[in-house]
Amino acid sequence: MLKIYGIPTLNTTKILLTAEEIGLDYQFIQVDFANGEHKTVEFMQMHPLGKVPAIDDSGNYLFESNAICRYLAVKHASPLYQGNALEKALIDQWLDMVAHHAGKWMGVFFFEEAIRPKIFDHPPRKEPLIEAQEYLDLQMPIIDKQLANDTFFTGNQLTIADIVAFSFVHTHESTSLTLNAYPNIGRWYQQIKTRDSFGRAMANYPVQYP
Repeated sequence: MLKIYGIPTLNTTKILLTAEEIGLDYQFIQVDFANGEHKTVEFMQMHPLGKVPAIDDSGNYLFESNAICRYLAVKHASPLYQGNALEKALIDQWLDMVAHHAGKWMGVFFFEEAIRPKIFDHPPRKEPLIEAQEYLDLQMPIIDKQLANDTFFTGNQLTIADIVAFSFVHTHESTSLTLNAYPNIGRWYQQIKTRDSFGRAMANYPVQYP
């Protein structure tokens, strides 16, 4: 059985949601960072940086969440990542655009407003938030426009681009960011959030996330 190692973070959510959409049997194992489980010899064999998420698929270890999502979709011939070279490139294009650009800046908000106060007991820093907002003001309208005419990023079929993007956008619920100015993103977000697969994925977490 597929084993998914992680903690309640957006990167783990990507994999859980992908597994649920495909309909896989899997075991979710929450890694105990407080007791150093991520630095054991056994775990470091799965992820050489001692981070999460990682998977054990019948003795085959993989890390990096986006690579794992692609792997699971390809292995199981899922429509989450199918098509010719161009169709797959379009999925990759939007996946990477969100992950490396808008998602990066959403991550700044999540770290500053959710992680720093709760985990490190420090207030958010203003400078990173100002920079992040400036970039999001440029990038979010592009995403909203892309979603104006199609249900999902590359048409009417949910793909791993949507799953990865959704996992980043989901963090906005723990920050001051809103989707009010982006009606198409808001519609797309709610459509994925209300899927049964999302509820099943989130049921793995002992506390609500974000």
